[in-house]
Parts: sequence; C-alpha cells; structure tokens
Amino acid sequence: MKKGILFALLALCLPLCGCTALLERSYSRVEPYADRYWDPAAEDTLRAENYQDLVNSLLMLVEQRAEEGAIRCYEEAHSYQMAQMACQEVRQETTLGAYLLEELTFTYENSAGYCTLSCYLTYRQDAEDPASIMTLSDSQSLVDLLRLAIREELPKLTAQFVYDTPREEITAVVERFWRELCQESKPPEDIAEDGADDADSAEDGADGEGGEAGDEDREDKVSEEPEKLLGEAGGALPVSAPCPWTVRFYPDQTAAGIVEILLNQPPSGEAPSPSVE
Repeated sequence: MKKGILFALLALCLPLCGCTALLERSYSRVEPYADRYWDPAAEDTLRAENYQDLVNSLLMLVEQRAEEGAIRCYEEAHSYQMAQMACQEVRQETTLGAYLLEELTFTYENSAGYCTLSCYLTYRQDAEDPASIMTLSDSQSLVDLLRLAIREELPKLTAQFVYDTPREEITAVVERFWRELCQESKPPEDIAEDGADDADSAEDGADGEGGEAGDEDREDKVSEEPEKLLGEAGGALPVSAPCPWTVRFYPDQTAAGIVEILLNQPPSGEAPSPSVE
C-alpha cells in the first residue's frame, strides 16, 4: 500500500519537474538606454559619437531642465559646425526644445581625439510642464478645450498634437470657433434684422433699371470695413469681427507639435486684427 502511494507521488512529481525545466530562463541586467550617453571617462559628462548622439544628449539636458551641461564629442561629432547644427535643431525643430528653450548656447574646447561642449540653457518663464499639457489627436478636439478655457476665463490654452496636424487646419478651426462665439453673442433680433436687410438688398438688385445700380452699391459695401456695416448689437461683437487670439506653434513648422493660444479678449467695441505666429 505504501509503495503504491509512493509511486503515485513520483508520477505526479515528474510532470512538475518537466514544467520547471521548461520555465527556467537565464536573465541578464539591462542598463537604462540613457546610460550609454554618459561618458565613463569624465564625471557628469555626456558622450556623443555622431550627430544624432549629440542631438539626443542636448535633448536629455532639456528634459532634465538642466541650466548647463558638458558633452564630450568623439569621432563624427568632433566638429564645431556639428555642434552648431545640433543646437539649432534642438532649439528650432524639436517640440520640446522649441517650446521650453529661450536660448541655447555653448563654448567649444578642442582636445586630442575629442572636443568638449559646455552648454548653457535658458528656459521660458511662462512655459507649462510638458507632462501636464493636454494631448489631442485632431484639430476638432481643440474646440472643446477652447470652450472650456473661455468659460473659465483662462488667459491661454496649451495643447499638444500627437499626430501630424497641419497648422493651417488648426488656424482655420480657431477662427471658425471665434466666428461661432460672435454669432452666439449677437441678440436674435439683430440676426433677424441682418437677414431682412440682405433680402431687401437682393430685391433692389433684381429691379429692371436699378439692377446695375444695385450691383455697384453692393460692390462698394464689400470694399468697406465689415464692422462699420454691421455695427454693434448691444455691446456684442460683430459677427465678422476678426479673431483677436494669438496662435503660436512649437516648433514653427507645417505640422503642429505644441500649440499655444493666447486668449486675450478685446475691449468692448474693439475688434483687433488676428495674430498667428
């Protein structure tokens, strides 16, 4: 009886041993990817062996909000012109650098086999933490954020687009939303009067002998300022008032990265020209 129990236990253990063997793995310690950018030959100094390494090293300093940093450049990166190009790319063509940096300068020290860049970074005082910026997938999502910002009377709205969205598309969405706000702010009776005036003008232009005169009159009106034609309705902005908000793109390229909209409301009765940077 005991032997039977012993054989049964052995039969159960054999499959488990096989599973254990199958589950055995060899593990190795993985170093963080950023560690390879630090130069082991110099303390607190980054290392770059090519142009992309140099750009990545500069971006690491920006991510850490470092005000200064040292980079040793070897092989392909050992060039003053290369350092200039990398600083310009980070400052003007990367989303993080274009949004956060006010200035990026460096000094160059040449040595045997390598050069050392001493970098100095100045950051915008009014920039938000990129980690806290709302991310959007398309330009239409910007309208909901704009409505919320207007409701809460925020001075500006900052958002980041995760996909390549043309800046012209974003500008068009902002201006269209502004026109909707102007339409909403105008009393219904004034909107009805505008429609009646348009109908009367159409009838006048349809008269036989007065047809040409009506056309000329309409052409003269188009050339005038829309604000003077519409006037103000109970202090509300004219429907055709130009958008007063300033739109800034970081970086300043065809596709949007971080978009900053300054929501400076115009004084009552004024309609400043739109500003897009």
